[in-house]
Amino acid sequence: MSLLIQLFNTLVTYPILNVLLTLYHLIGSFGLAIIILTAIVFVLTLPLMRRQTRVLKAQQSLQPEIDAIKRKYPGDLAAQTTARQQLFKEHNIPLMPPLTPSIVQGVVLSGIFVALNMVLHGATVGSLNGIMYPFLFHFGTIPDFSLTWFTVFNAAWHISLGLADPTHILPLLTGLLTFVQMRMAQPLDLAQTKETLQQTTHILQLLMPLLMVGITIFFAWQFAAGVALYRLTFLIMTTVRQYFTTGWGSLWVLPSFALHNHGGSTTIVQQPAPRSTRSRRHKRGGSGSARRRNPRRGK
Repeated sequence: MSLLIQLFNTLVTYPILNVLLTLYHLIGSFGLAIIILTAIVFVLTLPLMRRQTRVLKAQQSLQPEIDAIKRKYPGDLAAQTTARQQLFKEHNIPLMPPLTPSIVQGVVLSGIFVALNMVLHGATVGSLNGIMYPFLFHFGTIPDFSLTWFTVFNAAWHISLGLADPTHILPLLTGLLTFVQMRMAQPLDLAQTKETLQQTTHILQLLMPLLMVGITIFFAWQFAAGVALYRLTFLIMTTVRQYFTTGWGSLWVLPSFALHNHGGSTTIVQQPAPRSTRSRRHKRGGSGSARRRNPRRGK
């Protein structure tokens, strides 16, 4: 196990720490250095994330055919799987979206976690210089790992990026952005589906982001604040990209399982139709009624 840990540190943790400390030396802010590192990782994984998005969209476009397969083979999971595989093969779509972006993000996040929680906590000048590569800048004093951006609002909101955030600002913001990004990623048409049999799926669509919010806040609450800052920055960039890909998605949509009982009857709360759609329907309805009146008028 110690050999695997040493290998991980050599390949992931120490390179990340060298980049962070070099950026800190150049700009003088460890928080800003984490943000720049996040932007670098985001740009490097952007082509992989775009390919992942294209696969997901292609799979969603086949949803009517997938539903038809479920109706054709009710209760036969093996037949459904075989038919789905054949459908994806005909359209040259992989069964699973590419996992490389998630793996890369997980490796980098783990490297930052190890660096901030194990290396920077209680570090000395000698230990940091021992990790720095010989051709890079070496330190004469301990770097300042504090984040003072929020002291503008409250002088007590001083955060050490190598320790857990005592203000809990970063964990809460990270949890909020996790929910927003996941809801934006959920297709709007699925969120507005009204079939009662799919209520369980809709509940899971809402509970999954909430579960991820809880997990995110739990870890960000206890681990180094620098990890939460990295995750928060990455989520902001991902949310902006998500907006240009899917818009707001299901973020502002009331889940279809939100039902109201009126006198024993069940009414499903629906989102109002877009104005352009209503106007087109009105025009079609008006012309149709005029055509129906014309014969009587001629008579």
